[in-house]
Amino acid sequence: MPTLWGRNYTRADLMRRIGDVSQIGGVRSYRLDGGSGDGLPVVQVDTGAGLRFNVVPGRALDITGAWYNDVPLGYRTPTGEVDGARYEPEDQGWIRTAVLGLLVTGGLDNVGNPAVEDDQSFGLHGRLSNLAASNVYADGEWNGDEYEMWVQGRVRQAALFGENFELKRRISTSLGATSLLIHDEVTNLGARPEPAMVLYHLNPGYPILDEGSQLHVRSQSRRPYDDHAASLEADWQTYGPPTPGWRQAVWIHDVEPGPDGRVRVALINRGFGEGIGLGIGYRKDQLPYLNQWKMTGVGEYVTGIEPANCTVLGREQNRADNTMHTLQPGETVEFEVELSVLEGSKAIDKFIAPIGG
Repeated sequence: MPTLWGRNYTRADLMRRIGDVSQIGGVRSYRLDGGSGDGLPVVQVDTGAGLRFNVVPGRALDITGAWYNDVPLGYRTPTGEVDGARYEPEDQGWIRTAVLGLLVTGGLDNVGNPAVEDDQSFGLHGRLSNLAASNVYADGEWNGDEYEMWVQGRVRQAALFGENFELKRRISTSLGATSLLIHDEVTNLGARPEPAMVLYHLNPGYPILDEGSQLHVRSQSRRPYDDHAASLEADWQTYGPPTPGWRQAVWIHDVEPGPDGRVRVALINRGFGEGIGLGIGYRKDQLPYLNQWKMTGVGEYVTGIEPANCTVLGREQNRADNTMHTLQPGETVEFEVELSVLEGSKAIDKFIAPIGG
């Protein structure tokens, strides 16, 4: 049952006091007006417990904005929401249409470094996040004493003589919740085996990210992206202030899961109010690699916490490292990622206790 304002409500208790769920929260849709995102549909989900987030069907059902009690959870680039039709697929063109937000999904043909294979270009982080969803269904309804809310749809990434993938995505939460669940199914609808790369590019920003914020993760080992990252090894877990001239650093973690096979990761800022954090949970057998992007520049102040089925080293290196997953014709793989807002020392300590450190 929903917990609102420190009290638990049954459906009957709550509905005696309101005319419609929309008085407290719910699901609503609107369209952007003007600019590079003119006409883009947006679905806003509000749990009534402080958590609200925007899902953009025109951008692979990614989460471009999220807030908790009006505190922003994710970093937003200067681009803002951009229609995926403006996507520049070659090389680093992805960054010209990447708002980042709380979640941008990398894949399905490439994650990380751009590549060219057989005269075909594979740009940074692939094409998926710039593709529009179809069969979108966003709604909420009572299920017993729980008011469940969701946004779901299908995203097709396909080309004649090329890949033929379908992503089926459902993002769900409930009235009174401070967490959300992303459930994805990726299917190879083609007639040939295809490499399938999936990255959940989660992007906490200020104020969860600030001077003194810490990344809590049970990292068994780390692989630096380059010599620069290797030189910053001692500071991978702790974040500094916005720094002029900062050069991004990336590590690839091998994370130890809990007894249930799940990985917990949290970015915590104990210096903001009573403490605030973003908790992330997923299964290691689905997403065996955790890519960490540390970018603490001035105005470019963000960290990427990026569970994936591959590394951010691109197609060539993943193939060489045997970390490239290939989907057979008709094969489907599932992924689940849970995001939780952690407010106050009690919630923070409870979440990170199984992690240690």
